[in-house]
Amino acid sequence: MEFINSIILTLKSHTYFNNSLFNYIIALLIFLSIVIAITIFIRLVIKRIPLEDRVSNQFLAAVIETFRKRLIYISYALAVYSALTYLTTPKIVTNIIDKAVIVYISIIVIFAITDILKDINTDSLAKTGKNKVPAGIITILKALVWIAGLLFIFSNLGYNVSTFITGLGIGGIAVALAAQNILGDLFNYLVILFDKPFAKGDLIQFNTAVGRVEYVGIKSTKIRSSNGELLSVSNTDLTKTIIHNYEMAAKRRNVSVIGVEYETSVEMVHKIPALLEQAVRSVKEAEFARVHFSAFNTSSLDFELVYFILTNDYTEYTKGVQAVNFAILDIFAKEGINFAYPAQRMINQ
Repeated sequence: MEFINSIILTLKSHTYFNNSLFNYIIALLIFLSIVIAITIFIRLVIKRIPLEDRVSNQFLAAVIETFRKRLIYISYALAVYSALTYLTTPKIVTNIIDKAVIVYISIIVIFAITDILKDINTDSLAKTGKNKVPAGIITILKALVWIAGLLFIFSNLGYNVSTFITGLGIGGIAVALAAQNILGDLFNYLVILFDKPFAKGDLIQFNTAVGRVEYVGIKSTKIRSSNGELLSVSNTDLTKTIIHNYEMAAKRRNVSVIGVEYETSVEMVHKIPALLEQAVRSVKEAEFARVHFSAFNTSSLDFELVYFILTNDYTEYTKGVQAVNFAILDIFAKEGINFAYPAQRMINQ
């Protein structure tokens, strides 16, 4: 016992930077004990909590898992802080330590929140792909989190954040005036997001272009045209045009003008509307709308046939039209009806 007391006295007699060796050893023991205790607690208690069994919501489980992973980094900061506060340090050093811990923990929390934003689109929160939060909104939310976090850090470092925000507001007006097109595209991105005229994967037509939407970005939308090239259209230009969204159609309409020869008998001309209706109704994917004898053309008797193909997929639509055309060919061949073609008759004077 006397030996231990003599060692303690010896350690206390040696002082460096206003702290004895004994104080440094105690601070080190405080640091190690906190780290060891928290590490054991995390490994033996927290990591063994069966989140999958206790938490049915996948998003909530992801939030808990994120903070569980970040807890070890926060615990190290608290251990260092506790050990250093035990020592006697100059006021300036104490202030630096306090601010460093605040900055460190703030950054850890910011990373934790951004990780949570990545997990928003879990199956429990978004049952279908179209209900998921778009990547552009996630990016905006992450930027806002970082801005709020940095403002919090600067405020705790002693900077006048209100002055900075005021200056940012004035500068923001100048930037807004200089970047009206970019802000316009951003606004129209929000219009597309909330109004939902189309979504990723939809087949749309705007102006004379037809293509499938591959990406809806903050500034522009990328569309793969039917010719194969990738079209990049600004959101402002896209929302100014009339957009035909074929994915939202339950069926597609087809109008065909069918001409037969003038030599066709009157009795057969009267039968043709019923024959064309029969041809459409013989195709399972087709829905008959109407047919009528529409015109006496230059070289043909014209019949206008209107029907629907019961799909919104363009490839399936063309297959349905082809099936109807084959059915018309078969019926006309069976009835001996000839299609008309442009012809000129020479009359001898």
